[in-house]
Amino acid sequence: MPPIPASTHDFSARTYPLKIHSGQRALAALPGELQKLGVVRALILCGRSVRERTHLTQHIESLVRDRVVGVFSGISEGAPAECIEEAAAMARSLKADALVAVGAGSVIKGVRVVAMLLGENRSLPDMATVHRDDEPPVSQRLPAPKVPIFNVLTSPTSAQNRGGSAVRYHGSAHHLEFFDPKTRPRAVFWDADALATAPLSLARSTSFEIYWWALMCMGAVDTANPLVQGSRRQAWRLARHAYPRLGTHEGAGDLIDLCAAALLQNRDEEDGGRPWACQLVARAAYASAVAVFNHCQGVTQSRGYAAFAPAMVRHLGHVVPEVMEALAAALGMDTTGDQPDLPEQVARLMARDFEALGWRTNLHDGGIPADEAPKLLELALRNFNANHDRLLDRHRDAILAGIRQTIAA
Repeated sequence: MPPIPASTHDFSARTYPLKIHSGQRALAALPGELQKLGVVRALILCGRSVRERTHLTQHIESLVRDRVVGVFSGISEGAPAECIEEAAAMARSLKADALVAVGAGSVIKGVRVVAMLLGENRSLPDMATVHRDDEPPVSQRLPAPKVPIFNVLTSPTSAQNRGGSAVRYHGSAHHLEFFDPKTRPRAVFWDADALATAPLSLARSTSFEIYWWALMCMGAVDTANPLVQGSRRQAWRLARHAYPRLGTHEGAGDLIDLCAAALLQNRDEEDGGRPWACQLVARAAYASAVAVFNHCQGVTQSRGYAAFAPAMVRHLGHVVPEVMEALAAALGMDTTGDQPDLPEQVARLMARDFEALGWRTNLHDGGIPADEAPKLLELALRNFNANHDRLLDRHRDAILAGIRQTIAA
């Protein structure tokens, strides 16, 4: 085994206080968590389907009784700015002193922005990350105190305990990005019954993001610091085992394993790993998928991840041969000996893997006009997580070619 580069031992890590309550009747711990912080006017926030098609919010209301002042059920996919502003207005009018988010990615990340609006009393554009041409983006400082947040997951999601967020916006930017570590939750609940409320299609979609990121990070595992290496290997082990089993076994075990994988991905970031920018191919595919998700109706981020990854491997893999070798190994390919045209082999192997899991690896049926590719490229380059250092700008032509290959037959 080759020696680990010394640079992997030069890092900074941080730990944020967080409680995880997992398993059967995990939600029974919520009243105690609210009581410890003196919460008396909590607002529950969720999507319409959670409120109308399950009894989950009603169950939470019965658990915490008079500590809940209302339910806002209007957070929709992508957390559009309008519904986030409406939720903040309701929270302000009810004098909410805590927010209980019940849902998956859009709800969890949207509630963070609700807390920012309540604390800062500023407009969304005024709080958002600033992007300028040819300069690194600047994340705005949001110094005001924030009300505590408690996240009840209905599906595994890496959004569960992060400080960053994004919302769809009606302006020319199409989405706004925010970061405030004070919006990290005080507690997260992996309650077996709550996780059982989501349709299998939703669980498979949100969990595929976790699976996809676990794979992408395995492309840069040996160059990470010792703490990050452990998180990446365990996240991939959990996701690789649990994701194909979704819907085939009773109980919440596989869903909880995927929740744990997502938490490890976030610890990866806290330990200095920058998983959302772990390697070039992942950056390009991630940024392109988010651009399509925010710009084009009907394409989920998970669908975009599956579609863009093989194309970006083909167009950028030659730049990062060590990443190609690591991805090939993670997918079970024998990487000993000469491997001619390794990016093409990895792209085919990755596409077979995703398709076997039920994901198409192009967007040819998405109805996205070919002439939208340059616009999607510009939106991708404005993604803070993927392009905080403007690295993707150096590969504009290759990324544009990957976008065109993915959206148009």
